Amino acid sequence: MTARIAPCLRDLLRLILLAGAGLATLLLAPAPAVGESEARIAAREQARAAELAQERREEARQPYAMLRTLQSLQERIAHGDIRAHEGQRALITRVAETFLRADPAEFADKRNANAAVSFVLGGGPPIVLERMLALDPAPAIDPDLLAGALAYVHGREEDARERLAGFDPQALPGYLGAQIAIARSALIVREDPQEAVRLLSLARLLAPGTLAEEAALRREIFVEGQRGELEQLEFLAVQYLRRYRNSVYAGNFRQRFISLLATLDFAQSVEDFLRLEAVLAQMDGEGKRDLYLFFARHALLSGALDLARLAAERAIGFSAGDSDEEERARFYFAAAQIVTPAYEPATEMLLALDPDRLPEADLPVLEAAMATAAAIGEPLRAAVGVEDEAELDEADRADAADATDSEAQAEADAEVEGDIPSAGEDADAEADADDVEVDIADADAPGETPPETALEAALYPKTAIMQRAMAALEEIDLLLEGQTR
Repeated sequence: MTARIAPCLRDLLRLILLAGAGLATLLLAPAPAVGESEARIAAREQARAAELAQERREEARQPYAMLRTLQSLQERIAHGDIRAHEGQRALITRVAETFLRADPAEFADKRNANAAVSFVLGGGPPIVLERMLALDPAPAIDPDLLAGALAYVHGREEDARERLAGFDPQALPGYLGAQIAIARSALIVREDPQEAVRLLSLARLLAPGTLAEEAALRREIFVEGQRGELEQLEFLAVQYLRRYRNSVYAGNFRQRFISLLATLDFAQSVEDFLRLEAVLAQMDGEGKRDLYLFFARHALLSGALDLARLAAERAIGFSAGDSDEEERARFYFAAAQIVTPAYEPATEMLLALDPDRLPEADLPVLEAAMATAAAIGEPLRAAVGVEDEAELDEADRADAADATDSEAQAEADAEVEGDIPSAGEDADAEADADDVEVDIADADAPGETPPETALEAALYPKTAIMQRAMAALEEIDLLLEGQTR
């Protein structure tokens, strides 16, 4: 047994000795030069940084990189950056120069070829694509996409429609795909508005938060309005005003939106108007004011007086004090009030208006409103210098009494003093009598019947619109008399 253990012990001892020798070698090996290693690492890092910097400089000179800078600027424009909008033209010029001076070989890179199409669709000069069509070798892009985009910006709709129809926006790079979707929707909107809406919705999904989405959303709102899809119109309008209310193009949107609402006859009832409250809530004060003024005027002319009063009240609330807009709002409110039991304060409000502060288009409406107020009630008399009839009658009676007393006193004096009129005085009396007869004859002569009062003289119909207004009032009077009976 001892003989069997001995070889095992020898093997174990041998392994221990070998392990110890290896450990000793490691312990006795010279340490690496720490300073030398750090220098090599630092050198490698510096070399890599220089390479990256050079790559970035080269990439920055690439046309597609310049386009990214422009698109970043346009994104700021979509969110209301005025300075970005002012600098856009100069940057477009620089980007165009980059594309025009680029080596033709650079367009073998798909990124540069796609960027050229995107640049022109985003406002760049068409000459960029015209140059690319003549390049040899041909750029790395489908010729129909290149030619179709060029036809679109040149206004050749039929050619553009045929060439772009086969391109799926989702198969193109995101921003370019959105632009192609917008272009295709514009080319088919008259023939197929439903497909145009689908393409605009797709464009919004492909380029969220960009100027392309802002443009697609604006266009989709008007297409839905033309289709009569009012619920979708309201939903999209809220989205636009919530996300892009500060866009440089929001002012133009508001004006076009007002025109769209006019064609859709939203100002026909209070119920229709209240449907737009969610839309109006997303607007700033100035936008709300303009829309309320529009509704007030449109409703007033349409005869929807309840809506006119409601919209005018809202417009007053969003107008600056003593501004022209507030004057307009007060006018619309008063004009809608004069046919109600509150016509007296309404008329006073009309009299307090300054016509010079109203738009010229509103002056005939003001004339008609004043004529209506005069025909319905009395308060307008003071504006034309006419006193109350009771006061006039009392004054006339007082003057007549004074004249009678004077004549009686003169006759009494003549009887006491024995005065006898002279021949000359008789002649004067006869002449006065003749004048009276002539005046009576002139008054009885046929001709145009003059107005009976100064009030009617001031409001005597001199224009066609006033004559129509007075005719309408006469019909109202007849109806009121019939109800009284």
